[in-house]
Amino acid sequence: MLDVSFWELLIIGAIALVVVGPERLPRLMRTLGLWAGRARASFQSIRDEVEREVNVDGVRQTRQAIDREANEAKRRVTDAVGEVEKPAATSQETESSTSKSGGDESR
Repeated sequence: MLDVSFWELLIIGAIALVVVGPERLPRLMRTLGLWAGRARASFQSIRDEVEREVNVDGVRQTRQAIDREANEAKRRVTDAVGEVEKPAATSQETESSTSKSGGDESR
């Protein structure tokens, strides 16, 4: 933030005392403190909002990556099931044709 030393603050205070006067200086300091507090609260609010937005984007990107991985896994499982079903269907067809021809021979 601002790098202000003790001596610089002392000089600023002395100048403010001369310019404003001793009777209005305490009120001026309270007002400046109030403004500084409001400014700090506003900056914190903005920082929190930006952080939330960045976090939302991060969550959105993470969700998209997870969805891509899930779709890829689903495709792999579907392909594997298809590969298993093809030989099973072929063997069933072979068995049914063998049983049909075997049944014809027994007559």
